[in-house]
Amino acid sequence: MKEKGSVTVFLSLVMGIIVSLIVMTVESARYSAEKMRIEMLTRMGLESIFAEYNRELLERYDILFIDSSYGGASSSLKETGDHLKNYLSYNVRPSKGLLSLGAGDIYGLKLKEAEICNPSYATDKAGSVFKRQAIEAVKNRYGVGIAEKAIELTNKYDGSGIKEENVEKRRQKVQEELEDIDLGEDGEELREVFDKRKGTIATLIYGLKKPSTTELKLEGLASYRRNKEGIGPVRADSDMNSFLNDRLFDQYLLWKCSSLTNDLGHDSCKYEIEYIINGKNTDTANLRETVTKLFFLREAADTIAIYKDKGKKLQAELVALPIAAVVKVFLKVDIKKPLKNMILLSWAFAEAVVDVRVLINGGRVPLIKNSGDWNIKTVLGIKFFYLNSGKLPGKGLNYNDYMTIFLAAVNQKKKSMRAMDVIEMNLRTTPGNSDFRMDGCIEYLEARLKFKDRAGRKFEIRRDYSYMNIIE
Repeated sequence: MKEKGSVTVFLSLVMGIIVSLIVMTVESARYSAEKMRIEMLTRMGLESIFAEYNRELLERYDILFIDSSYGGASSSLKETGDHLKNYLSYNVRPSKGLLSLGAGDIYGLKLKEAEICNPSYATDKAGSVFKRQAIEAVKNRYGVGIAEKAIELTNKYDGSGIKEENVEKRRQKVQEELEDIDLGEDGEELREVFDKRKGTIATLIYGLKKPSTTELKLEGLASYRRNKEGIGPVRADSDMNSFLNDRLFDQYLLWKCSSLTNDLGHDSCKYEIEYIINGKNTDTANLRETVTKLFFLREAADTIAIYKDKGKKLQAELVALPIAAVVKVFLKVDIKKPLKNMILLSWAFAEAVVDVRVLINGGRVPLIKNSGDWNIKTVLGIKFFYLNSGKLPGKGLNYNDYMTIFLAAVNQKKKSMRAMDVIEMNLRTTPGNSDFRMDGCIEYLEARLKFKDRAGRKFEIRRDYSYMNIIE
């Protein structure tokens, strides 16, 4: 009874503080570990749903999107949210689906709520989300250098004067000056070639062996419906519609889409590039419009070239001189100059017809020809232009090079939307994608998650994820 207990009391007080400190430290560590685990669970869950990209899109078009329809008839964010919940449920409870008794973890986390929001769809901002991925795809495959030729070609075309050349105005002036004048037998033969231009344009594609007559089922495609709207491109490049990026996108289209001379075996639309350029509802109409554009371009280019060619102008003058002399004697009218112009324009027209035949059959034609590049060498040859199929393969630009010029002139919104029409047409012919829609394809989304641990503490987390995290 005489022993003192001061040390025991002091130790008890100290131990209480130490134990409290240890408990607080352990609980703090557990709380931090729970937050870290929630971060990991969220990351794994998002990576899991983004791993469910549409395989056909990746394999055919080198682009990554979640198809939120998952092969069903309609796309839904709720469906994507359910997929996220399912993945998280396995991550929160590792023993789920396993035959194990009493398995658990020290956290006791439970997922209380999972919400998907703020998606970025492929069709947002007139297909800007899709366009960005397409540009990244062609850059990753070929590098930025693939656009150099397209840029050079487009600049050359813009500076060639072809767009400014008004062939119709030249022809109209000649017609007015030679109207009701009898040119004699030789002169009338030349006039006949001059007048054939109107009927020839529509028959240019008849030289093809078997042009496609497929009718395109455009109803319900991206360009012909109201699409779902998301938040648009995330962390978008402000220079998305720069001249370089536009040319890269054109090269992507020429890489992934079929055309008259580049058959990729797509049955729903044979002339996809031609559809993107013209937007008609049949292969025949799209090809006809493209060939017509091609003819007008070549006629303007050949007209520019022939008026710079001294040798051809001399040939035309020598042919026109005797005819004009006879007309002047009998009718007292000087038609030497308009007759010479008629011959030159007829020659350019006939050469353009041959050029188009060469191009649609896989050959090459320079944008602006030199004297030695012409298929019809002499003025007499213009009477028999319909027998001249042109040289193959030739030099200069091929059919797809000319498509590069036409694509550059298409409105960017129409170009992107029509390209997605083509993708939808093709994917709907593949297994499990019969109702595929680009406005159900997600590139970016945010997840809002709520968890609860064994102690009843609540956690909320909001994270986003994007395929651009992978692509960039």
